[in-house]
Amino acid sequence: MKIAIVNTTEYHHSETKKIVDFFKNYYCSFDIEVDLIQLSDINFVQCTKCRCCTQIKGSCPVKCVIKDELNDILDRIEKADSYLILSDRRYLFRENKILNKFSERLIAYYYWPYGQVQSTIRKQTSEKNAILINYNTTKYFMNHSFYTTKTYMEHTACSIGAKVLDSFFITPKENFIIENIERLKYMADKLLNPLTKKAS
Repeated sequence: MKIAIVNTTEYHHSETKKIVDFFKNYYCSFDIEVDLIQLSDINFVQCTKCRCCTQIKGSCPVKCVIKDELNDILDRIEKADSYLILSDRRYLFRENKILNKFSERLIAYYYWPYGQVQSTIRKQTSEKNAILINYNTTKYFMNHSFYTTKTYMEHTACSIGAKVLDSFFITPKENFIIENIERLKYMADKLLNPLTKKAS
């Protein structure tokens, strides 16, 4: 079993590293392979909306005609069995640019030939699972930053063929890992095959 941590955070800060380390160490304790995909370290371009990648039928994503590092990332995503999608949000009126750019490039997971009014998602069934974690410093839960971030993260999971099992928003707080340890373990367990965990 392989779990991919798709880290779409914009900033390298200690709080999100703690989240990644927690899940990575937790899964490794059950001998689960973890693939950490740090998108801020990946060189990839903005989608040009040329739709070349949408012209070929099939269930697998079609590689972009622009040969950048994201093409290889799609292969790594496909090889994973489940996903943790991690994002951050620091500003109330500015969205996460990395998450947005990545989300747009996931058009590779859609079939949309020229002349067809709407696109069709390649993965018609959600055969894999995902959990969503957002480290949000805009604080107030009832604001659009929480809603829009969750929407982008859900779109990411849906595009790659994963069913969202749970989502959690973490706001800045001292010792937030310790305070949320039971909730984080509960979410982590949702991605584990019960038989795999029992055998470990």
